[in-house]
Amino acid sequence: MQAYQFEQYVSPSHRVSVELPADAPTGSAKIIVLFPDQQNSSESPKPKFANMAEFAAWLQAQPPTGRTTEEIDNYIREERDSWE
Repeated sequence: MQAYQFEQYVSPSHRVSVELPADAPTGSAKIIVLFPDQQNSSESPKPKFANMAEFAAWLQAQPPTGRTTEEIDNYIREERDSWE
């Protein structure tokens, strides 16, 4: 399988024109269009921390997950056991 990647402008009429290299095969082809991710305005921005003290303060302010320490420890143990 051969793949070609192009960056193209999508016009206001929502059309894209692509000219493939001369060695591209003819016949049926699949076209994939990828748009860059846009940050969802409803999402809160990812926090940035200048130091560990800021991170620790932010972490303390987060709501609890509802899991006990034992449940978390068991989950971590199961994950580690699955590595072997």
